[in-house]
Amino acid sequence: MSELWTTFFSSGPFIPHGHCYLWKTDLVWLHILSDAFIALAYYSIPATLFYFVRKRPDLPFYWIFLLFSAFIVACGTTHIMEIWTLWYPTYWLSGLIKAVTAIISVFTAVELVPLVPQALALPSPAQLEQANQELQTQVAERLRVEKELRKYQNHLEELVALRTDEITKTNEQLQLEIIERQRILEVLRQSEERYRYLAEAIPHLVWTTNANGECDYLNQNWCEYTGLTFEQSLGNGWLAALHPDDVARAEQAWLSAVKSGTIYENEYRFKRAFDGSYRWQLARGLPLKDQQGRVVKWFGSCTDIQEQKQLQQERAHLLELEQAARAKAETANRIKDEFLAILSHELRTPLNAILGWSKFLQSNSLEPAKTSQALATIERNAKLQVQLIEDLLDISRILQGKLTLNITNVDLGATVLAALESMQLAAQTKSIDINTIFESNVGQVLGDSTRLQQVVWNLLSNAVKFTPQGGKIEVRLGQANGYAQIIVSDTGKGINPEFLPYAFDYFRQADSSSTRKFGGLGLGLAIVRNIVEMHGGTVTAESPGEDKGTKFTVVLPLLQNKSQHFKNERTYPSFLAANSLLLTGVKVLVVDDDPDSRDFVAFVLEQDGAEVIAVSSALEALEALEQVKVDVLVSDLSMPDIDGYTLMRQVRAWTPEEGGTIPAIALTAFARKYDQQQALQAGFQMHLAKPLNPEELVIAIAELIGVMIKKSDTKCKLA
Repeated sequence: MSELWTTFFSSGPFIPHGHCYLWKTDLVWLHILSDAFIALAYYSIPATLFYFVRKRPDLPFYWIFLLFSAFIVACGTTHIMEIWTLWYPTYWLSGLIKAVTAIISVFTAVELVPLVPQALALPSPAQLEQANQELQTQVAERLRVEKELRKYQNHLEELVALRTDEITKTNEQLQLEIIERQRILEVLRQSEERYRYLAEAIPHLVWTTNANGECDYLNQNWCEYTGLTFEQSLGNGWLAALHPDDVARAEQAWLSAVKSGTIYENEYRFKRAFDGSYRWQLARGLPLKDQQGRVVKWFGSCTDIQEQKQLQQERAHLLELEQAARAKAETANRIKDEFLAILSHELRTPLNAILGWSKFLQSNSLEPAKTSQALATIERNAKLQVQLIEDLLDISRILQGKLTLNITNVDLGATVLAALESMQLAAQTKSIDINTIFESNVGQVLGDSTRLQQVVWNLLSNAVKFTPQGGKIEVRLGQANGYAQIIVSDTGKGINPEFLPYAFDYFRQADSSSTRKFGGLGLGLAIVRNIVEMHGGTVTAESPGEDKGTKFTVVLPLLQNKSQHFKNERTYPSFLAANSLLLTGVKVLVVDDDPDSRDFVAFVLEQDGAEVIAVSSALEALEALEQVKVDVLVSDLSMPDIDGYTLMRQVRAWTPEEGGTIPAIALTAFARKYDQQQALQAGFQMHLAKPLNPEELVIAIAELIGVMIKKSDTKCKLA
């Protein structure tokens, strides 16, 4: 290999190429300069092409330029060797360079052939010109667009700068808001913490819910009161603490309030855990709303109002009682007014006949027949007056609880017949047929024969009064289940069903108007009811309606043992009977401002053997007591100047020697229990109410002064 390289660079036996030119100076320089310039051109062209290709790497077929550059450089090198071989015959090196040049030339020629079609396909100058113009247009448009783009970019940068400034300011504001929000959150946290403490401290059931009404907080009092845990009460779990009857109502009211966003207020019962009782609670909730008016939360509490509820119920009950009492009082006043009007009418009507016929009798101007008619009319109306007064006295005794019974064994058959006999004439006058149906062996009852006869008489009297001409009355006497039954039915006016419940009330009449058809005071049935109830029985009224008749049924308990006999231990013989002068030798001071009452009391006591001093005032009584020693003081209470209470207190202030211990009886029209207590507190030993029962007064005085009364069927005497 080294020999080969040595051969290439060796001049060998060759002669320099200048000898070919005979070293002719002009010719040598001609070849030297020509080859030198050719080589210079050959070297500059590739340099230019290389520079061009480097600057335009986007040119098509740029590599062919590089290949041409290599070919031209090789050609230039051969010309340099032509100059070199003029003096140095290194023809092997020159030949090698030419061989390289030949190889590059051939390779370039081979590569150039297929490039010709591609080169031909390149645009023509016109096309390039057009393309260039289009390119220029595009460039101009692009420049314009770029200018606009720069304009927009500048504007965008301004906007970005402005927006950046706004964002910066916004960020600064946001930072301030964040700081403020953090402060508000801290204040809110502290406020909520205070609220929690407050909610736990107040003695109420406190709760909150979300906007949908689902419970999200309850205080400890709630859990302790209801026995439910916090978790059990959340959502709608709180409904489990309600009374089952209140759940649906409470839930509906709550959902309605949540839907409307209005204040919630309701009352229902909660079960208290420690004793299991249900107590009324007042639930009240307030909605918290945002600036748009939307509910964001509910705050509420439940307050125990059991005591207030009970007070309300009691107040309502008292109000009902007061209203009922007022209505009853108004009804009673109306009935009283109606009764007084009827009483006035019933008293004045017979008095009109009595006084009228009395005037004619006093004038002695009547014929014998008219005189008999006048006397009969006076007697009939006087008896009517007596009956009215007896009814009034019976009602008075009943209302005072002083109606007494002379209890003995009573044969109801005889009692009913006696009442029938007394009403027979009145029934015949109206052509009323009275039919009697008596069962045999009805038995006896324990009671007052006179009062039971009064019961039957009142029922028959009503039947005759309200039965029209030619009507019928039926009287039945029977027994059932150990009770006697007296049934009086008629075909008369009947009783309105609306009035039937009040038929036995005092002073009540179905028709109390001024146009009423039937007279009377409306006391008969009230007396009947009280007498029957005093005998342990019942009385009922039945009527299908007006003009359909009436049926009264009296039920009385029969004596279980028919051989049983009751002896009346309470019946005293009349104080006017022989050997019954209980007050013989007894000095009695009678004090009464009413002369008629005073004279009557004095008469009663004198008839029983007493020595009576009668005075009209308390002052006269005090003077009499100072002058005369008496055994008993009988005094009225209501008197002018000094009443009976004051009189008794002054007497009791005396010493026993002065008469301060004298037995005393209050005899007055004040018959209330309070009046009796007040009289006893003033110093009276006994209290007797008017109207006076003479026998009671005599027995009271006798008992008061120590007279021993021996009860017998015929007489009483001093012990």
